[in-house]
Formats: sequence, structure tokens, C-alpha cells
Amino acid sequence: MKDDQMTPKERMSAFAQGLETDRIPCVPDMGVIMVPLIGMTLKDYYHSAEGMAEAVIESFKILRQDAVSITTTLRGIAEAMGSKICYPENNISFLDTPVVKNIDEIENLKPCNPEKDGRLPLVFKAVRIVIKEIGHEVDVGLSMPGPFTTAASVVGTENLLKWMLKYPDKIHTLLEIITESNNRFIEKAVDIGVGVGISEPISSTSLISAKQFKNFSAPYIKKNVDKMKSLTGHSMGIHICGKSKDIWESVMDTGVSSFSIDNAEDLEEAKKIMGDRVTILGNVPPVDVIQRGTKEDVLKSVKECIRKAYNSKKGYILASGCEIPMYTPMENIEALIDGTRIYGSYPIKEELLFNGD
Repeated sequence: MKDDQMTPKERMSAFAQGLETDRIPCVPDMGVIMVPLIGMTLKDYYHSAEGMAEAVIESFKILRQDAVSITTTLRGIAEAMGSKICYPENNISFLDTPVVKNIDEIENLKPCNPEKDGRLPLVFKAVRIVIKEIGHEVDVGLSMPGPFTTAASVVGTENLLKWMLKYPDKIHTLLEIITESNNRFIEKAVDIGVGVGISEPISSTSLISAKQFKNFSAPYIKKNVDKMKSLTGHSMGIHICGKSKDIWESVMDTGVSSFSIDNAEDLEEAKKIMGDRVTILGNVPPVDVIQRGTKEDVLKSVKECIRKAYNSKKGYILASGCEIPMYTPMENIEALIDGTRIYGSYPIKEELLFNGD
């Protein structure tokens, strides 16, 4: 196994410019895995800028992954717009009461103020702490939910799917308001000096059709991407959970620069269809392999992913297929990154990559 020849920041800077790097970058989706390890409850973590920052900083000290980020959570924008979110002591937050309970309430909804509303001020404070501590070594970013996913926490998922069919014009109005909230978040992020990634799990074709995605999700993702481009000249990356193959063309048409593929889809297919237009990330299974498997299982999956996607035209980044669950053995996440050193160091040793397991 080769030692790293570049810092994560150097590696990602070269990667972004299409220059030579020492190895394939690796960006696991760490979620809240570090929270128990820093001695906090999830409830306290969600409400502490220092806690959110410490979790990211400590994970980087252990792993030296190639990018880190602070997330609003999937419900963070909706909460800032007035939805009530429940925060259990040691479980993931969930929607308690949507701010919009009746279709006619949509017209009274207002975009949020990210500097004042909900937990968003804490998110911005946390990302500043991370930049100060480790920003010289690694790229630091923010993650927010896409408009359609936020809509599910503004009106409730069941209402969203029902009203989309019954009151499409009202849902478009809702999505315009949410998109403005996201754009305000993007503006503040750019002021701080960080990029923003989009998570869109509710846009999965496991939940909606390709036609619904094209009508109700893609146009609003594009407005967020266009906002980022207008402010920085750079685009945004996106992650969509579950099945997404039927919407790959529509996703690329939004102008995103990278697409994180869930392990429900095949990287080789993704490379063939999207590799000449976007950077591809993915897609080691976070539960069956990273959490429940052995180090050997992780390395085997890393090898398979790199074999499928290492020569993708717009570049490939090894990542987990989705968020890695809490209480995953840290040595398995370390194996994820070690796997890029073994199988993804340049020049790629194809005889190592393509030999039998």
C-alpha cells in the first residue's frame, strides 16, 4: 500500500483541475457516526455548533478523508421555514409537525432567513469552526436538502405525493418558495467561502416517477445550481438515494457537476451513461458492507467499485453508497480509504485491479 503523496486539499484541488493526483479521492458519507465517539447525545449534537464541528474535525484526524462537510440535515431548511422537528436523545431527528397542514396554507408560506431561522445559524457557526481548524488541510463544505426533499418536511411526504397529483400548481408554488430558501442558504455559504452539496432522497425513483422528477424536482434543483454558478462560477454535486437510473439524464440536465450514486445502482452503467458529463461518486454499500462486513469485505467492495469506474471521463471519487450508520466500526471506514491507496494509487495497476478475488 502506497503512502499518500498529497494532502487532501492538494489532491482535490488537482482533481478539480483535471491534473494528476497520487490516488483516487475518497469521501465517505460520515453522517453522525462520530457523535458517540465525542461523548455527545444526538440531541445535544444537533443543537451545538461546537459539537457538530468537533465531530467533523475528529473524523478528519482519524481518517484524513478528501473532503468534509457540515449538514443542515434533511429537515433543516423545513425547520427554518416553520416545521417542528423532533430530536430524540440518541436517534436521527424526524418530522413532528409540518408547517403546512392544509393546501391553502402554501400561499402564506415565506422563505426562511438562514442567518436567523431554525438551526441554520448553528450550521454556519460550525462550518466556520471547521474551516479555522482544518480548512488549510482539507476542503470544507455544506450540505443541504434539495427543494423536493425539503417539501416533504414542509407539508409531509404523504401530502406532497398526494397534492402533487391533485394540486400541481400549488406544489409548484411551494417549490418556488423552498427554492428561494435554498438560494438564500447558498448565498450565505458563498459569503463564508464554502460550496454546497444537495441531497435529494425523496427524488428517488423508488418514490416518484421519472416524469414527476422532471416536472417537480429537476427545475428547482437547476435553479439552485444556477444560483451557485452565478455567484461562484462553479456548480454543485448531488446525492440521490435508492434507484435513480431512469432520471440520470434529467439530473445531468440540471447542470450538476457530480453525482453520488447509491449502491442500489451500478457504477459501470453510471459511467457509461453519465461519465462524460459529471464526476461520479460511489458506491460501497454502507450497511451490508461498511457497517456489517469485515475489513476484507470492505476492501473487496472498494476494489470492485474502482474497477468499474476508475477510468470515468469526468473523474471518479470513491464514496459510500449513502450515509454510513452510527456504530459502524471505525476500522471498516479506515479500510475504505486504505482501499483507494491499494487499488486506486496512480498509475493504476490494472493487473491488481482485474485479477480474481
